[in-house]
Amino acid sequence: MFHSLLASGGKLAELWEHVKNILGEFANGPGKTIALAVMLFIVGLLIISIIKKSVKKSTIKSRKIDNSASAFVTSIVGLVAYVFLMLVVIASLGFSTDSIITAFSSVMLAVALGLQNTLASLANGILLIFTKPFKAGDFVEVAGVSGVVKEIKLFSVKIVTGDNLTIVVPNNTVFGSTITNYSQNPTRRLDLVVPVAYGTDVEQVKSLLLGMVKDDKRVAKDPAPFCRLTEWADSSLNFTLRVWVSSGDFWNVKFDLLENILKVLEENNIEIPYNKLDVQITKTEEV
Repeated sequence: MFHSLLASGGKLAELWEHVKNILGEFANGPGKTIALAVMLFIVGLLIISIIKKSVKKSTIKSRKIDNSASAFVTSIVGLVAYVFLMLVVIASLGFSTDSIITAFSSVMLAVALGLQNTLASLANGILLIFTKPFKAGDFVEVAGVSGVVKEIKLFSVKIVTGDNLTIVVPNNTVFGSTITNYSQNPTRRLDLVVPVAYGTDVEQVKSLLLGMVKDDKRVAKDPAPFCRLTEWADSSLNFTLRVWVSSGDFWNVKFDLLENILKVLEENNIEIPYNKLDVQITKTEEV
């Protein structure tokens, strides 16, 4: 029994020596290469994290770039850095990167051909972010949609309409249409056409309308309000009333002026003409 134990111990020692030789060869050969690749990968991730934080911080501080552009620039820098890191790690393992780059280029070409509209939206999203024809919170009309811009993404723009519908417009459609930004300028001109009956005193109408808008503190003093007779219509004298107001007050001022104009004209017995239809019925005698 003792001899069998010694024999077993000898075999174990021989097996252990064999394992040690294999591990030593692995450590001095492939193991060292893999360890180096792992170390490069970990250090690369730390460096990329530092670079992304630095880019984000510097772009946020820049007055020429908003938050959307900052996030986009940070994402692009991170993507390029990750691709470069993967190529470095693959090269450190002893593989050729030429075939990988060629295969990657072929795949990207096929993807680009299959996603032309998506890539067009992406390109236009980049233009939207940097040219900034509008920003989140602006009231715009674009591609037949009017509403407040809630979010600008790389592929689409989210707009909430006045009746609280959320509409997503692709960026290639946005740049393919006329963009009207009602919020970009701090003030807007409000034009109203006021029809009155022929025979009405022109100076009286001008005085009443200008006096009414001058009492409204929301109406700008400069440029001064404007009111003139601008058209001899078929059944009315048309006056144009123009005032400048804050963009945020535009609709409230318009609705208030419409109500107040009607009230002022009625109080001063000024007729507002409207289309009339006279119907005459004639009775014919039976023969």
